[in-house]
Amino acid sequence: MPSLLGFACCPQWARTSLLAPMQHPDINQDCGADFRDCRAMDCATHSFIMRKEHPRAGVPYVKEIIMPEPVPLIRERPASAVSQEITLPISFRALAIEQAGEAVSMQRKSIMALHEDDVLIRIDYASINKMDPGLARVNVFNFPLPYVLGFDFSGEVVGLGAQCQEAFKVGDEVLGRSLTGSCFAEYVVAKRENIVHRGAVPAPEASTYGVAYLTAYESLVMTGGIEQHRGKWIYVAGAAGGVGHFAAQIAKLYGLKVVGSAGKAASLNLLKELELDHVIDYSKQDVVQEVMNLTGGKGADLVYDSTYTQSSYAQSAVVVARGGEYIRLGTEAQVARAGANDVQSVVEGRGARMVISDLGRYARDPLYQAQTAKLTDGLKQAVSWYESGHLKPAITATVPFDAAALQQAFGDFLKGTNNVGKVVVRCA
Repeated sequence: MPSLLGFACCPQWARTSLLAPMQHPDINQDCGADFRDCRAMDCATHSFIMRKEHPRAGVPYVKEIIMPEPVPLIRERPASAVSQEITLPISFRALAIEQAGEAVSMQRKSIMALHEDDVLIRIDYASINKMDPGLARVNVFNFPLPYVLGFDFSGEVVGLGAQCQEAFKVGDEVLGRSLTGSCFAEYVVAKRENIVHRGAVPAPEASTYGVAYLTAYESLVMTGGIEQHRGKWIYVAGAAGGVGHFAAQIAKLYGLKVVGSAGKAASLNLLKELELDHVIDYSKQDVVQEVMNLTGGKGADLVYDSTYTQSSYAQSAVVVARGGEYIRLGTEAQVARAGANDVQSVVEGRGARMVISDLGRYARDPLYQAQTAKLTDGLKQAVSWYESGHLKPAITATVPFDAAALQQAFGDFLKGTNNVGKVVVRCA
């Protein structure tokens, strides 16, 4: 019999039947293919519908399995993988995008099967990041439809692959990231190396570390040369944003003197709460003049710009000290669209180093994938810094687990009305 991969829920069904495969003019017999992808459960007939393309004809090949067990999950998996028996639902809710550009909708998804390095997590909170509203409009990553966004989370471990059982156990409270999204949901599968125990970090705050914090950490600590700037000035443009407010705090932890800029009352208040060395209100003050006055006309030894805006990039380039360092975020295409390439000559003309930081390359570039452990260390460091009182995410809004609410949050983000600190979605 082909492998069964799914969950049983109905104790009244006490028989199992394997129905004949869907017939096709060119296929008259069961090919014996191994079915490991359960796509849906028909609750009306208490049966699983399992689909796979026939290996010879490339056509849908369907088996229906009526499951006999009560509640415990059943997973037959590759011999190299092991799963634990726990009680889980057959399906769960997710906030999905049917087609790019369409509104968010509530859908049901099947509980996922695990590979040996997978961890199944019941999500408490997920956070909204800069890329989420954009991906809702344009599916540049070609996610299979319908797709679920959300790339970082906090939650509880409820299932483990064979290679994960020493590092984690069912019931562990964790935080992490999912490279394929899917976190605006009640459950997600993430790779072992992208998850850490959350310690004393509250669940809402823990959900913000996987992308925004990790972007700041990677760009400053791993790619940038923050150590060499200890005791010197750093200018953080967009210091009240999701990435920016983490960057400002990390810079303080490394002993830099931090000046940040903002233009809205809420943003300025956040920067004051973070106790930066100096705060510039760019709606009333000249940023370049302020930075030059603070640094004795030298400029900031380290400039960090996470705004993705042409005007800010140009302004930041002017305040880099000679021989200093300028860190910009994003892929080459993103930065080119924002006009950052226009400022590279300015930075280089000052004898400064331009540093490119792109967290996404750790998902797509084998050279960087080999360094994933360093990102995991960064997540562990975040927990340690929080527990010692030195790094605190600023959560400015909590969105309920509702399609209209998430759609509204995306719209507000694009309009710039909720881009102070972090906005999280309560998924539990």
